[in-house]
Amino acid sequence: MPEIFLHLEGQQTGPHQVAQIRQLLAEGKVTGQTPAWYQGLAAWSTVAQILIAFPVEGLPPGAPPPPPLTPVKKGMPGWLLAVIIIGACFMGLGVLSCLAGIALGPITAGIEKAKESASLQQARAINLMMYSYSVDHNGAYPDGATSTDVFQKLLDEKYASDPTIFYCAMGGKTKPTSSKLTAENVCYDVTSGVQADSPGNLPVVFSTGYVMSYSAGTPATRESGASTAVYGIAVGYKDNSTRFLTLRPGKTEIQVIPASFDPGTKTYRQLKP
Repeated sequence: MPEIFLHLEGQQTGPHQVAQIRQLLAEGKVTGQTPAWYQGLAAWSTVAQILIAFPVEGLPPGAPPPPPLTPVKKGMPGWLLAVIIIGACFMGLGVLSCLAGIALGPITAGIEKAKESASLQQARAINLMMYSYSVDHNGAYPDGATSTDVFQKLLDEKYASDPTIFYCAMGGKTKPTSSKLTAENVCYDVTSGVQADSPGNLPVVFSTGYVMSYSAGTPATRESGASTAVYGIAVGYKDNSTRFLTLRPGKTEIQVIPASFDPGTKTYRQLKP
């Protein structure tokens, strides 16, 4: 059985068994996007992905063994800690800051990658929920005045069972504690007016914090001061494909609408939380 480590509030915990992870998720102590790792993974993953990989205790039937990887250490080696303390005493706190940066850099990058992956998985799940809704409603996608209204409709009509699927850890947002959503619980925007004959490359659901324009080849613009979970945007398209698009450092625009997009005579509108 895999021994799973979690990264919670800046601290590494574990090892945990799969059943324990499920219990923590049920109790609301972790979310699907909580960074998680077990020996054999080349980088940090998420609770959601690990629970998908291990639907029952142990490895999935027929799964190949994971590649070898040095296990993540629970703490800093004693010799390294001693070097840092002695160096700080003789050379000042600048050495401490430098060494801390070297140690935390790969961890921070791994956690950010896990957040990107979780955001993409959530966008994919929401996109499929909206598609399922359209199948049952003559091709019409759920609509409303806000994306919160849309997601509440998915919850009320049982297309979604977990309200935290619409939430990511970001500034100004709080994890839902009931099945009644508020704008503070929602971290995704949706497109209003999606129909069965809408273009397949039309964005349906995407990370909040961007202003979307529905003109061919026009990039989305990051909102000034927006505090998003990740430095990029997770997008679910009408054809049920999903992509994570990374915003380049120093840039505010990101190409979400492809040059081949043709809205025809239809008008689409972005719904925010």
